[in-house]
Amino acid sequence: MAPRTLSFWFEFASPYSMVSALRLFRALTVAPGPTETSSVRGLPSCQLPDLSEINVVYRPILLGPVFKAVGQQMLPNVQVPIKGRYMFHDIERMLNILGCPGFPDVQPQSWPPNTALPARMAWLLSQGPEYIHAVDNGVNPAGGSGKRLGSKELGVLSEFVWRVYEAEFISNENIGDPQVMAKIWDKFVVQKGIGCGKNGETGVSVPDGERAVDLANSQIVRDGLRSSTQEAIDHGIFGAPSFTTDDSDMYWGNDRLLDATAHHRLQGEIGQASGFCAKNRQPNL
Repeated sequence: MAPRTLSFWFEFASPYSMVSALRLFRALTVAPGPTETSSVRGLPSCQLPDLSEINVVYRPILLGPVFKAVGQQMLPNVQVPIKGRYMFHDIERMLNILGCPGFPDVQPQSWPPNTALPARMAWLLSQGPEYIHAVDNGVNPAGGSGKRLGSKELGVLSEFVWRVYEAEFISNENIGDPQVMAKIWDKFVVQKGIGCGKNGETGVSVPDGERAVDLANSQIVRDGLRSSTQEAIDHGIFGAPSFTTDDSDMYWGNDRLLDATAHHRLQGEIGQASGFCAKNRQPNL
């Protein structure tokens, strides 16, 4: 049976997306961390998902247009101050359990930053080295919907996404700054040798961080992220993180990651309903 697809829809201004990004990064790359302790195994919000039969697709989006489409105020978790304080405490607690201390226990004054640049760079990287190489050489290749990457490429993408969150929330860097993003790209994309031609890889090189920032600001990449955000709206997504399955079901929130990865197994065992689309579901009156 072919691997099932799970799309991970995330926004760099979303702290809960950060937790999901760390869990996926560790599950995809077996990165160091206290991931096998009994305490972590017993916590659904921190446990690592089993991705052995799942193809993860990273889908960066901007929540501003999503909120506008569904009639939601910006940053709903911080409209009520006590909810905002709880959110930062909750995420600090989960990251500490996952062995990643340093998350601010109160909302930083600079948050949320402008996330358009990191989102566009993540979208560009999610298209794979051949696409990046083509754009870098002035070609307008087909891109857009979530692309299935090789294991090495997916591992690099998962780490890049995590490192952007780490810079934003733990190192308190401005991820809207091109120099900050170029540095992250150089360290976690270029130095990883993605697309370098080893072990059957594509054999194309990716540009350095400064050039990647330039490409991220090009119209084709801007349109790509805009298209990804519109696809999220069309799927009925209303917040991040969200996870959608290849039979069009949806799970919202970091605490639903394990359910999302188990979706097809549970559907087969208990006949779970599928095909949720928030736009087409009317409330029961």
